Amino acid sequence: MRRYAFPLAALIVIGAPAGCLKIPPELPEEPDATPGAPSTAADMLDRYVEGSGGEATLRGIAARSIEARMIVRGQAECAPEDEACSTDDQVGSFLLKTTSDGKLYRRTVLNDLVEEKGFDGKVGWQLAGELLRLEDRNELELSREDAILHWYFDLEERGVQVTLARPRKEDSDGNVATLDGIHWEGGTVATSPKTMWFDRSTGLLREEIVEESIEDIVQRQTIIYDDYREIDGVQVPFTIRVVNVLGEQEQVVEFVTQRIDHEAVEATQFAMPVLPPPKPVPDQRLAALRQAEQGAKEKPKDLGAQVALVRASWVAGHFDTTVSAAKAALAIDAKEPEVLLLLARAHVLRGETKEASAVLRKLESLEIVKPEIIALEEAWIHYRRRDYSKLAKALDAVGNPVFAGRFRSFVGKPLQSKVAKNACVTTLPLVATSPLAVVEIEVEGSPVQAIIDSGASDLILSQSFTAAQAISTRPLSAGAPQGTPTVGYAQAESMTLDNLTISNVPIDVFNDLAMSEMAGQDLDEVQAVLGLSMLSDFQITLDIPGKSLELVGKGNRCKSERAARRSGDGMPFWQHETHYIYVQGAMNGAEGLYLLNTGMRGADITANLLAYGHAGVGIPPMKDGAAMGTIGSFALGGVEQKGLASAVAFVDPNGQVRGFFERMETSGGFREDGMLGLAVLGEQRITIDFEDRRIYLAKSEPAS
Repeated sequence: MRRYAFPLAALIVIGAPAGCLKIPPELPEEPDATPGAPSTAADMLDRYVEGSGGEATLRGIAARSIEARMIVRGQAECAPEDEACSTDDQVGSFLLKTTSDGKLYRRTVLNDLVEEKGFDGKVGWQLAGELLRLEDRNELELSREDAILHWYFDLEERGVQVTLARPRKEDSDGNVATLDGIHWEGGTVATSPKTMWFDRSTGLLREEIVEESIEDIVQRQTIIYDDYREIDGVQVPFTIRVVNVLGEQEQVVEFVTQRIDHEAVEATQFAMPVLPPPKPVPDQRLAALRQAEQGAKEKPKDLGAQVALVRASWVAGHFDTTVSAAKAALAIDAKEPEVLLLLARAHVLRGETKEASAVLRKLESLEIVKPEIIALEEAWIHYRRRDYSKLAKALDAVGNPVFAGRFRSFVGKPLQSKVAKNACVTTLPLVATSPLAVVEIEVEGSPVQAIIDSGASDLILSQSFTAAQAISTRPLSAGAPQGTPTVGYAQAESMTLDNLTISNVPIDVFNDLAMSEMAGQDLDEVQAVLGLSMLSDFQITLDIPGKSLELVGKGNRCKSERAARRSGDGMPFWQHETHYIYVQGAMNGAEGLYLLNTGMRGADITANLLAYGHAGVGIPPMKDGAAMGTIGSFALGGVEQKGLASAVAFVDPNGQVRGFFERMETSGGFREDGMLGLAVLGEQRITIDFEDRRIYLAKSEPAS
């Protein structure tokens, strides 16, 4: 009989260190006709096999099912902050099925906690609630060994080594007993060494002990087998007690068997379960918006109803409604401060800097709102207008000296562009289109491959490339955020994209490791990132099938070229703070506001767990601590994609399940559901038009 496994929430799992094991000398015969001590570990196991029913009988057992009552004994004392500790006994249930060919199913139920585990001979899985996890390599090795019903056979083939231990004269409870022991070491590094103790008079297993010491704290697990009964000619323990000791803490769990049988077990019992998709979670922000819309419609002259609609539409990311509702509210009270602030923010998002400035002046005249709140919105206006001097002052006013210093040090007017022969269109071939779009540009006359990234604001260069071009780098100040890959900032005199030259280019300098991680092994020549917001003076067309990047200039001279790339109605986008572009999409029909990041790799889409809940997407089976899945459908700008790769969740170092994307809202207070990579836009021609704040998607022919 193998030892029982136990629920992770109730017990401490203890491993033991490997060490030098000494074989004791041959031991003398015991008095009173007690059998003599075994001379070898193999002899000890032979006695166990014989005492359990004999090899022929045991090998005839192909499967075993055990149902037991599980009692977690109350601990003597519990710290108030330890929610897992209880001074009262807790009763649950336990089910174990194992087979002679190495398959396993286990279920433990304790209060509201239900845990299941299975191993079908190849795949190991664990299920707790709605969280399904595939076992890693080490866990698989453990499951492969735990699943073997007849663990005492075929040790050499399994790589198991056993040696004799010196006999004991009493058991762990202090009772007089002659116990013979063996040290057991599994065939893999995943299995912990242990010592097994057998009753000399019967040969049956009495105890298993695993012990180690970590930082002077002793961890010890003792499993005690008792009340053996014959089932189908085989001796099986009906009572098992597990005692876990960590330092001065002790936890005892008892298993009292209620039923044992050796009937065949259906193979489906061991297979990984297929969980049904969860029911979509209602979107409370949209529900609040609908309620506010109804209230504003019923009471058009009521200021409170109109303000409620402004607030709800802002939080839900319905910015056009925010603007129209704000105007209705200001018609009732032109000095309503919250409405003025949200209206100004909405204008900034829509690129309406003139309108935003006018609203901020009205808000400032009220002398109600803190100056730094107004200064923050002014900062983004100055950024759009590329007035770095005023931008630095505004950032100083909001208490961000590091960011302010970055712009204060800038020399000249930024991002001045010049096109050869007054051409309207600049076209560059893409050197890569998957997993990221990459183009070759020149910085200070030297060619460099750059990722085209809507999630970046400026030009990012690797530290080594910047040094090779002798570009002076200003290091980050001591107040810079911890963990940032940015090592400093710089300024290039020129950046060339085919027939277009841009002067006075702001640069963020990243360490080489961060740049390498952004690019990945398949794009090992990349040493730059081209932030699209720095090209906002142009209409940007990224043609993935056509393998090209096009930039079209502004003004009446290039009006027809811009119009030619505007296919259909397009979809609106909103630009938050410096460069963050947001679009509205629908995951499995559930509306959300997503950050567009064409430089994201490793997944096509990631969202917070609430957004997945709205879309009826559960956490897929976790593998190696991460849950990657596929999305049934995602609609964006009239284009629907199916089967997008999605990064859903991971297990952090504390064992907590967290979403890869955790933010629920932006710094501005409106919803943020997730992030979209390049693949979500599809294999087509993508035009980002900063003039009308829309993105156009069109079919394109592959490049010849």
